[in-house]
Amino acid sequence: MYNKQILYGLVVGALTILPLRESNAQYADFSGNNPYIREYLQADEDNWNKSIIYVFYNNASCDACAAAMGMIYNIYEQNYSGQYSYFEINYADPGEYNFQIDYDLTQPLSVVLVRINDGMARGYYKIDNPQYWIADPSYFEQNLTLQINNFFD
Repeated sequence: MYNKQILYGLVVGALTILPLRESNAQYADFSGNNPYIREYLQADEDNWNKSIIYVFYNNASCDACAAAMGMIYNIYEQNYSGQYSYFEINYADPGEYNFQIDYDLTQPLSVVLVRINDGMARGYYKIDNPQYWIADPSYFEQNLTLQINNFFD
């Protein structure tokens, strides 16, 4: 009887922990009907294999977000400007609701990397709250570039 209770507890515990562990994993992007991705691909043939770095923000009070966005943009310009497209989007604006749904945006600042290959979104990776790293610019740059390189390579 105690073995069944222990087994039940382990199963429930595992089911509770698994979604938490997967929260940092690569997300499969099944948003092929995303109008923004379609528009991006139709705008230029070169975009068919040019992945995207989105920087999403909202209207939430965030003292460090502007500085973090400046640091993100500088990192993009120094390392990725010819390789990937870059967009800063206020996902709280009217008409931008699809971004919030497609990429599960809930934080004041998120970086979303979208892999584009053969004219299709092949997955995305979300980095929430990079503004928490701005106290250490070296760490900020190393952490962000590591995550970008790991996802796109």
